[in-house]
Amino acid sequence: MSAAHRFLLFITGRSSIGDRALANFRTLANTAYPDNHELEVIDIMRHPGRAEEYRILAAPTLVRLSPGPMLKIVGDLSAVERLRQILGMPEGDDHDHA
Repeated sequence: MSAAHRFLLFITGRSSIGDRALANFRTLANTAYPDNHELEVIDIMRHPGRAEEYRILAAPTLVRLSPGPMLKIVGDLSAVERLRQILGMPEGDDHDHA
């Protein structure tokens, strides 16, 4: 069974900004879509063809595949409330973000 909410996160190797983006997204997605989301992390240094396929110009970039339409967000995903609004995520009870 496929998750209703599918995302790709493009990163450039191991970097603090990529690690932050991954942690920020996981926290938010686990709150908004527990057990109903899928995230594939793609290192563009190892898989440049995937970055070309999705026309990724900067990293980290989060790509929402479903539900559509496809949406791309660049950065470390630290603006939690703004990210939640852009992605149309339900409000959660994660009040411990600064």
